[in-house]
Amino acid sequence: MRAVIMKEFRELARDRRTLAMLVVFPVILLIVFGYAANFAVDRVSVVIVGADAQALADSLAESSVADDELDVLRVAPELTAGDGAALLRAQEANAVLVAKPGAAPDAALADRMHTLIDGSSLFTAQAAQGVVVKLAAEDAAERMTDVRAEVAASLSELEATVAELEAALTRPPGSGAPPTLPTFEAPEIDAPTIEAPEIDADEMVTVLFNPDLKTSWVLVPGLIGLILLFIGAMITSIGLVRERETGTLEQLAVMPLRPSAIIMGKITPYFVLALLDMAVVTLLGMWLFALPFEGSVLLFGAASVIFLFVVLGIGVFISSVSQSTGQAIQIAILFVVPQVLLSGLIFPLESMPLGVRWIGYALPLTWFRDISQGVMLRGADLESLWLPLTVLTGMAVLAFGAATARMRYSLTHGGTR
Repeated sequence: MRAVIMKEFRELARDRRTLAMLVVFPVILLIVFGYAANFAVDRVSVVIVGADAQALADSLAESSVADDELDVLRVAPELTAGDGAALLRAQEANAVLVAKPGAAPDAALADRMHTLIDGSSLFTAQAAQGVVVKLAAEDAAERMTDVRAEVAASLSELEATVAELEAALTRPPGSGAPPTLPTFEAPEIDAPTIEAPEIDADEMVTVLFNPDLKTSWVLVPGLIGLILLFIGAMITSIGLVRERETGTLEQLAVMPLRPSAIIMGKITPYFVLALLDMAVVTLLGMWLFALPFEGSVLLFGAASVIFLFVVLGIGVFISSVSQSTGQAIQIAILFVVPQVLLSGLIFPLESMPLGVRWIGYALPLTWFRDISQGVMLRGADLESLWLPLTVLTGMAVLAFGAATARMRYSLTHGGTR
């Protein structure tokens, strides 16, 4: 087996293109996903239309929410709501704020404004909806603060009046002219102006494990598994096919080695490189994106090794059933793409139909993502991660069992099948 391992290392060292892909591709993937794949929309671009657009714009200029999260591209009183739909169709803005005609200047913001949002861009549309809700909540809170101030002033006036009344009533008889009782007008409080009480979301909600809801913190732990998957399934699957294409698989067939020993010899170089890539990507992610590592390094390493055995076994199986490099790559792509889409790495499993969700549960990346996010972000321990670890271990046994059986079949037929 040692001779097979050394042979694979020498062949990999000569194949500089594959070696460069193994070293450079994970870093590129980390940077692209970490920086570009950001589902959080920080600012929403808007156009304000309607006859009272300028008055609405002046109100928004005093809003801290609008200052932080809105980019007002222009104020166009000459445009109508129909023109706003045309602006969205031409992608000139993410949303259009329509000033309602005839609304009182001191009316609530929700009564003065209607919002048109471009729903063809999902994450931007969700961000725009959130900004509108924040604007309405901020306006309601400010109006509530004003009402409270009016009530407090009226109560102070009432207390002063009561004090004067008590002083007048306590004058002794015969002390002069009868006291003049002070007059008091009851404060007028417009009940409809009292909106919902002021709510501070920061005081009500505490976000644990990812306080700023950074996309990179969620993606990078799963991205580590994706890189291991790419190396295991895509690169390793080419190995045995190359042996078959060059005619050296027949030499392996006559060697006094068990199929399992040949498999271990073939995958050892890729196993070592994959572990190095995993360490590099993890450290780079922690450095570039300030990604925390709250849990056990030993547990994370053990889970990575088990996951590697799964994907390497699958890679060997793919190569053993392929007749050419192109065919191996095609099968590997068919294996990798569902892992990206259905593992919960990008789209949450909970939002998928039940049948599709079960497909996701059958994919190894789903379980490794649970482990990596749990260890790195939540500091999860073995007690809380026993299920994904058990599932991955079972998958590793099945993958290597299938790869060994298929390899034995190929070797007994002289490496031609």
